[in-house]
Amino acid sequence: MSSTSIAPAIKQTLSEHAKQDLVKGIKCKFESDHDRVAHTSYDIADIHFDFSKTHIDQSMLEVYADYAAKIEFQTKRHALFAGERVNVTEGRSVLHTLLRDPGNQGIEMVRPETLTQAQAARAALLNQYQDIQAQLAERATPIRNIIHVGIGGSALGPQLISEALSGVNPDIKIHFISNIDGHQLVDALDRCDVESTLVIGVSKTFTTAETLQNIDSVSDWFRAQGVTQPLANFYAVTAYPDNAVKYGIPQSNIVSFPEWVGGRYSVWSSVSLSAALVFGIEKFEEFLAGAAEMDRHFYQTEPVDNVCFIAAALDHYYTNFMHAKSRAIFAYDHRLRSLVDYLQQLETESNGKDRQVDGSPVDQQTSAVIWGGVGTDVQHSVFQMLHQGTSLIPSEFILVAKADHELDSHHQELLANGVAQTAALLAGQDLDKINELHGEEQLSDLTKQAKIFSGERPSTTMLLSQLTPRTLGALLAFYEHRTFCGGVLVNINSYDQMGVELGKRLAKQVNPMLDPSTPASEVQKNVEGFDASTLDLIARIRQA
Repeated sequence: MSSTSIAPAIKQTLSEHAKQDLVKGIKCKFESDHDRVAHTSYDIADIHFDFSKTHIDQSMLEVYADYAAKIEFQTKRHALFAGERVNVTEGRSVLHTLLRDPGNQGIEMVRPETLTQAQAARAALLNQYQDIQAQLAERATPIRNIIHVGIGGSALGPQLISEALSGVNPDIKIHFISNIDGHQLVDALDRCDVESTLVIGVSKTFTTAETLQNIDSVSDWFRAQGVTQPLANFYAVTAYPDNAVKYGIPQSNIVSFPEWVGGRYSVWSSVSLSAALVFGIEKFEEFLAGAAEMDRHFYQTEPVDNVCFIAAALDHYYTNFMHAKSRAIFAYDHRLRSLVDYLQQLETESNGKDRQVDGSPVDQQTSAVIWGGVGTDVQHSVFQMLHQGTSLIPSEFILVAKADHELDSHHQELLANGVAQTAALLAGQDLDKINELHGEEQLSDLTKQAKIFSGERPSTTMLLSQLTPRTLGALLAFYEHRTFCGGVLVNINSYDQMGVELGKRLAKQVNPMLDPSTPASEVQKNVEGFDASTLDLIARIRQA
């Protein structure tokens, strides 16, 4: 692979295209193509994708299709599904799609045994789920709380799907401990009692320091309330069962998943056991089926009609040629309140890289900053910047057409706001419109100027027919494949996360230096390599 992933001719063409777009804007594209909405909208797995309010057009798609051909996109896509070691820095395959379709669309695997492993993993999850449900049914005191201890991908995915799919006031509440901050732990424990609480520790290796420290503290809480052997009643979800046994979890209480499941792609595995225990294994199977439906679209569809590739092409275009440094995501559904956190990890941990696959520096901008929130809350905070700020910020609106409650007027108002914001971002407001709307109010010139905003701000809308396991699975799979496409377009490895390792290593070095019982002479031995600011902070914390 060449260290330069974009051909000069393609780069020049896209640069010229962007210059024209910055001058002409988006609204003119509707004027030149009266069927623009139909030409730039797609329907997959009961999700409607509307790209019409972006700068997308046929000529841009054709350039990106040519780009895809030159970088052998389809070959790379096949390599992903065939189980080749696409994580080149760690020599690993990326096979989480097998968990939602163990048949793998009939694609021949490089190592056929992985199909057997995937099938065994799904069967084991179903069997263990049934066993645990039977055990819970025999308890004298029903389980009312689950404490799910994990971090990163071992918590974000299960939290998202449990919030989205558990319904209102489920019989069992899940409390996620995903942070080493004791405040989060204390808050969760204050809501539970030992008689009705189940603990599930989730760690791929079962050596993650933060997770094990939190499990230790939960164990101490159980002991303080008279449970002499709390670990005998805890469950572990891990790819390394021997480590969980060594820690003290009974072999019968260990739920495993394949080693080739990456952390931020583990929501499809037994990592989501706690959520499945609440909303049921049938919903979890539907969730996997929805993702598999998006997998088929992604694998079988040419780039120009492939929603995952199209979205990634727009990301690349905005970041590299229209100088957008961030992308905003707004979910107009309270049940999706953790979606942005989940996607932040997925996209920025995957594509926040500055090295190409051959180790040379990148020659393009990679991941934008991902941020956002839940509508309509965000309309009263960050939307001012979207409409009148000086930065170009492509935004995405995720709407759900049909609610699962009977407060119809609330849902109608929610949808009205979401749809209206996309229209306002495009339309803007000029002085003539202000005079038309406020002609009788005798506004000052200063006030009129303050009411002007340019419009022509790009947005994508994803309209789910309803928030179901199927549509949620398809939505998350869409973002996964979009992330893969984004990595291919800038020639990086989306499946390692080397950037987080230095901070973890230094934390282990700093930790004993903060302990006031550590002699100052011992602290002094470890100061080499730390800057003056860090050493000052360490000293201040020791004094506190």
